[in-house]
Amino acid sequence: MKKILYMMMAAALLAACDNPLEYKPESKADELVLNAHLSADEQWHTVYVAVSHTEYVSMVSSGELNCYVNGSLVAKTNTLTSRNDDYMGPSKYFTFKADFKAGDKVRIEVAADGFKASNEQIVPDAPTVTKVDTVTVRQRDEGGYVNVCYRFDTTLKDSDPEESFFRLALIDHGESTFYKDNVEIGQDTMDKRRDFWADDDPVLNEGHFVADEMPFEIGSTNKYGIITDNMFANETATLKPVISKSSFGLTTIMEGADSVKVATTAIVKVYGISKAYFYYFKALNSISDGGGDLALEDVQIPDNIDGGIGFIGIANPSSTGFYLGERSYPLMYYGDDYPPLPE
Repeated sequence: MKKILYMMMAAALLAACDNPLEYKPESKADELVLNAHLSADEQWHTVYVAVSHTEYVSMVSSGELNCYVNGSLVAKTNTLTSRNDDYMGPSKYFTFKADFKAGDKVRIEVAADGFKASNEQIVPDAPTVTKVDTVTVRQRDEGGYVNVCYRFDTTLKDSDPEESFFRLALIDHGESTFYKDNVEIGQDTMDKRRDFWADDDPVLNEGHFVADEMPFEIGSTNKYGIITDNMFANETATLKPVISKSSFGLTTIMEGADSVKVATTAIVKVYGISKAYFYYFKALNSISDGGGDLALEDVQIPDNIDGGIGFIGIANPSSTGFYLGERSYPLMYYGDDYPPLPE
């Protein structure tokens, strides 16, 4: 089960008709594991797949994925891609192309190694974000160091009379041009979600799992930025996430390159999510707070897979981008020691 949980958390680092939110302490029989975070603003989607056994999880050898939108087959694939990393271990996933919008009924069906599992849900509405402003502030981290930071004041309007659920994410979008001896040899684009502070934000603090008197440190305890409209039902709220300027400046590595020019954009995304998706991220927040030592039985882990185990979530974002400038530097800077962005 813990292996399944790692798959769920790793997929999350990549954001309607849900089953009851239940914890499955162990599988009574072999069954498919499906995990995915799908977004209505993307065309390409990834679904991780494995087989859960009583004591372990195994990779599938072959399979097929079908995606239906409003009852029509829009994507079909039998191509499984393998992945291996230190955190998640070996895994396999399907990638498929599909468009969907608010109100669409999306159904994912997977058959693999003699097992079948599925998920069906309605795409939520995108939130109403009326304004996003940037402010330069100074923030002291848990080590006492004062960081020069951006604060993204994000005004969110709750326009649904029913209880609403949201997720805030700050994305570092980098467009890199690579050079060898001052001659361009290639380009690449990469996005990464960045952690933020939320110490002074009562709305973002609502999702945390430590005592109210304990402030967030960098890498907010509300790691996944989940919120409800409990504090601003049918009104507006201004979220105030804070992030160090040095967090931005993502690039990749290109073989043969000796320097890179990176154009950086900060993207503020506020996702509309389902109640089940909110509690899924809440469970992951709780597990992150426990440092991996928390007993799984103490956490209610949502599950919404028919015929299997796992979670597929669909989010619908409102996005605002801020161009932060570009910089060039030798690739010896790759890592955390990027030169500062232009003021």
